[in-house]
Amino acid sequence: MWRYVTSFCVFLCCTNAFSQNAEAPSVATDSTQYKETYGLRVGVDLASLIRTGFDKEYSGFQILSDYRLTDRWYLAAELGNEQLERETNQIDFETSGSYVKAGGDYNFYRNWLDMDNMIYVGLRVGAANFSQTLNRYNYYQDNELYDQVTVFPNEKTTGLIVIWGEVQTGLKVEVLNNVYMNINVQLKVMASEDAPENFGNLYVPGFGRTYDTNNIGVGYSYGISYRIPFYKK
Repeated sequence: MWRYVTSFCVFLCCTNAFSQNAEAPSVATDSTQYKETYGLRVGVDLASLIRTGFDKEYSGFQILSDYRLTDRWYLAAELGNEQLERETNQIDFETSGSYVKAGGDYNFYRNWLDMDNMIYVGLRVGAANFSQTLNRYNYYQDNELYDQVTVFPNEKTTGLIVIWGEVQTGLKVEVLNNVYMNINVQLKVMASEDAPENFGNLYVPGFGRTYDTNNIGVGYSYGISYRIPFYKK
């Protein structure tokens, strides 16, 4: 008799275990993945265009671009042209030429879900090819009995080349689908410089104003760009 009781208990246990397995709900696996867009981003610098509209001595434009290589790294380049005609009590000169900057950016910002913004630091190598014309300058003699002397050389020097290194830090924010607003500040160090024989460079396209006391320059940019999406991964 005990044999029948034991067999019946084993049967009930097996039936109960089978029933629990059959009724156990399956755990759903969240398979949602947010793929990141890779492509070429091209835009214009609004700062130079606005300055062109308000500063009668200046005209210029700059094209902005970058290409996403990895999750964090981007190839980046800027191409532009500037012309400055500056007249003060001491000097009257003109500078005109083009420049290119190329390098890379690293994005420190971790985006949430499908966001695509950047807080970045970038490095550039810049080069400018330009001409400079000295129309007039004044200088004072050591003897205070004499007035200042005004010279009108009207000398134009072409084919000047300046090369510099540049560090950028800034933001790129997606405001619409594949449309970005960006702003950055720049610190520049001049590496090599061609200058006219009788006077130094006063303004270099892409680099900005130069100083006799050091080879440091600063700048900024803010603009709008559109990314051409190639693929996602």
